[in-house]
Amino acid sequence: MRIPRYYIDQALNCDEQLALPEELHRHAVQVLRGKVDDALILFNGQGGEYHAHFTEVNKRNSTVLITKHDEIDRESPLEITLVLALIKSDKFDFALQKAVEMGVTCIQPVIAARSVLNLKGNRLEKKAAHWLGVIHAACEQSGRTRVPELLDALAFNDYLMQNDDTLRLAMLPTATESLDTLEKPSQPISLLVGPEGGFREDEVELMQQQGVQTILFGPRILRAETAVIAGIALCQSYWGDL
Repeated sequence: MRIPRYYIDQALNCDEQLALPEELHRHAVQVLRGKVDDALILFNGQGGEYHAHFTEVNKRNSTVLITKHDEIDRESPLEITLVLALIKSDKFDFALQKAVEMGVTCIQPVIAARSVLNLKGNRLEKKAAHWLGVIHAACEQSGRTRVPELLDALAFNDYLMQNDDTLRLAMLPTATESLDTLEKPSQPISLLVGPEGGFREDEVELMQQQGVQTILFGPRILRAETAVIAGIALCQSYWGDL
C-alpha cells in the first residue's frame, strides 16, 4: 500500500515530534483513518521528504515522530513557468493540477481580453488560496518535493510588458513554426496559453512586439486545459525529463 504524503508549511527535522495542523489531521486521521504506528511522508517544499509515523492519534489531534530525511529529487531539469489565462474555475483547477504533476516550476495567472473568469479584490485572494490548495494536493499526489511558485494574477498586457529573461512560447493555431524547429534553450521557458476563444488579435500583436515566439502545436484547435498538457508534455519531452 502506498504511504500517504502530506505537504506541511513548517520546518521539519529528524527525531522531532510534532502535532499535525488541524486540516492535515482531519485528512490523515478522519478521512484516511491513520492510526498509531502508521507510516506517512511529510514534505515542506524545501527539498527532499521526511519519513514519519503516528505516535498519538485522538479525535481532535494527532502527533507524529519524524525518523528519516530522504534527499530524493523528482524535479525536472527544465524550468517552466506556465502563463495561463483565467478560464472557467473547474477547467483552471484541472489545468493547474496537471501542470504541477508534469513538473512546472511556476504558475503565472493572467487576465486576458477573453477571460471568462475575471476576479478582483477579495474574490481573487480567495481564489489564489484555493489554487494553492490545488498545487499542494498535486504535489502530494505526484511525489514532488518542491512546491511551484504561484504568482499574483496580472492583466495579460501588463505581463507582456515585464522584463523577462525566459524564452516565452505562445501556443497559437495561427503560428507557422513548431517546437522541433527551435534549439534547446539555455534559459528557463514560459509557456503562454490563452483563454476560451484564444488570444485577441491585439494581444497577439503585442506578443510579437515583445519577442514572444509563437508555436504551432498541431493542426487542431485545443481547449485551454488540453493545450496546457500538450504544451508541457512536448517541452518536457524535447528538453526536460519525459
